[in-house]
Amino acid sequence: MPLLQTLQPAPHTLIGIWLIEEPAEALYAALPAHADTSAMQGRLDPKREQEWLASRVLAYKLLQYFTDAPLALLRDENGKPFFENSKINISITHSPQLAAVILSSNHNVGIDIELVSQKALRVAVKFLAETEQACTAGDGNRTCVYWSAKETLYKMYSKRKLIFKENIILAPAKADNRLLGQIRTESFSKTYQVYVESLHNHILTYCIDDS
Repeated sequence: MPLLQTLQPAPHTLIGIWLIEEPAEALYAALPAHADTSAMQGRLDPKREQEWLASRVLAYKLLQYFTDAPLALLRDENGKPFFENSKINISITHSPQLAAVILSSNHNVGIDIELVSQKALRVAVKFLAETEQACTAGDGNRTCVYWSAKETLYKMYSKRKLIFKENIILAPAKADNRLLGQIRTESFSKTYQVYVESLHNHILTYCIDDS
């Protein structure tokens, strides 16, 4: 499982990106003995199983930079991953080729990775507000960036019932590799910086809530 890139975007925060090559059997063997795989065994097609396993192997590899404790990686009632009995925050994403994980002992985090394709462009009107459609201007790559950024913010917010077109609004930032993202509901409103990276024909976006 070759490591493509490691980033430290903030203190006590680490991102890992891995190329998924191993078969499922090798990935099972690479997981620590205390890892819980019962939630997905026999419930995913082989390729999705490989992606899921690779992302968990990466999560446990990164965890070693923070602690030697045998922490179990679980999911809460909203599907957000967390390490049991730990304040270390985690977000996970994967595509057929790549897995990416962000961990932070100081901040809430979110991450997403998307293969660049025309898929997002075909459904853009369903998840982009009119102001965002004006910014993306029908460009497939830019639309993919906006889709990924909204996925990242959705994961970081970690509560269900967000509507991408209404509750997550993006706007350009001063820096080319960033977007400003606002999550707004009837009871919550906050603006974040979403960072954007391009690698191996993928868009990677991540957010660190350092407020």
